[in-house]
Amino acid sequence: MKKKHIIVLYSHNPSRLEHLRKLKKLRDKYIITLVLDENTNTYFQKDYVDNILKVPMKKVYENINEIVSKIKEIGSPDGIINVSEMCVPLHSLLCKEFNLIGPDENIVRIGRNKYEMRKFCKDLDIPVPRFEILNGDLSTKCDNLKFPVVVKPTIGGGSTLVKRFENKNELLEGIDDLVKIANEKYQNDALYLKYADDKGNVPFIAEEIIGGEMMFETNFPFKIGEISVESIYYKGETIVLTIHDKPIPSNGPYFEEYIWSTPTRIPKKLQDKAKEYVSKIHKKLGDGCYVLHTEFRTFQDDLVLLEFGARLGGGPIYKSLLHSTGNDYLEILIDLSMGNEPKIDRDTHINTITHCLWAEKEGVIKKIIGEPIAIWDAYYCEHQIYDDVDEMAVRAPKSCRSNGHIVYKGNDISFNELEKRVIKGLNNFKFIT
Repeated sequence: MKKKHIIVLYSHNPSRLEHLRKLKKLRDKYIITLVLDENTNTYFQKDYVDNILKVPMKKVYENINEIVSKIKEIGSPDGIINVSEMCVPLHSLLCKEFNLIGPDENIVRIGRNKYEMRKFCKDLDIPVPRFEILNGDLSTKCDNLKFPVVVKPTIGGGSTLVKRFENKNELLEGIDDLVKIANEKYQNDALYLKYADDKGNVPFIAEEIIGGEMMFETNFPFKIGEISVESIYYKGETIVLTIHDKPIPSNGPYFEEYIWSTPTRIPKKLQDKAKEYVSKIHKKLGDGCYVLHTEFRTFQDDLVLLEFGARLGGGPIYKSLLHSTGNDYLEILIDLSMGNEPKIDRDTHINTITHCLWAEKEGVIKKIIGEPIAIWDAYYCEHQIYDDVDEMAVRAPKSCRSNGHIVYKGNDISFNELEKRVIKGLNNFKFIT
């Protein structure tokens, strides 16, 4: 029987190593072609897949015919999946060219532009913070917003360049530095020029800062309640694969991510709200948006949406879902991309905590300590280090990922006890810069 050809759209991030390992295993069933940016060093990715195709990600709209021709030389695909925020535009273009299930340009516009996303959700009666686009004469902006505000690039992801400003003067003094970093960071993004303002800059939005109430007791120093919902859409049904609790320590000035734990501990009425809201998004966007990663702040009686992505969450989320539920997100997405019914276990949920490993401060890593102590715990599951000694550890506002992650799980241990195990491991496992 001839193998089906699956295209996987990818932008390099060390946390996606597990994606590559899974793709290598899937080569028994499929021909796997990895499509990534032409500037990516592929010294190790080539060992995981059948084919590698490098394309100019920042020019996919101009070069789509050439990209399609190169794919046809390998073989027309039977399905296309995407594991990266950056690749959503190419995902849309390729699905249209090959008449496959995937996001259309409307989904790109809404899912990759935070300003359009907020307008879209507001029209669906999904609560969002009050917001405003920052373009033109900034001296007249935000007059209708209550400070403090959070400022973020419209095409960004992973809490990159998200910053809190206490007042208007502070915003006017600090926004130029963020715009400069954003222009450099997103210059290879296909949407950089598509959504640039009249000065050629990445636009930012400002939104009123909201809190987020913790819905459960925790041993971690996290004060702001937040969740992420991992969902898929098949034949008109929204299926929530899991809800991750992902609280953060404080409300700024930056918003780096620290933790994902599942199954969620928020009240059932809020779990029902989460499914209601993501179902509204899925149904409005249609079959092409068959996967969402959606983030909400939690409150006693409702949720407030921060943003959603028309793609699966990052590497740690992929493994968290697998460890806790047994569901493999990549296998599910491949099935959906070909119009096949995905195989899903809706019953199993093992208590699982995934925690980022962060260097305490930005700088060159001089040594990594405490790893043996952390992994000898009976409930240790796995970990990955992204950065080596003598490499640079980056922190906010430039960080888009941590320096590693570690996972603990157990179906015979409470979250209270599991948290204590994680904290003990983190107190020993450190990056020294």
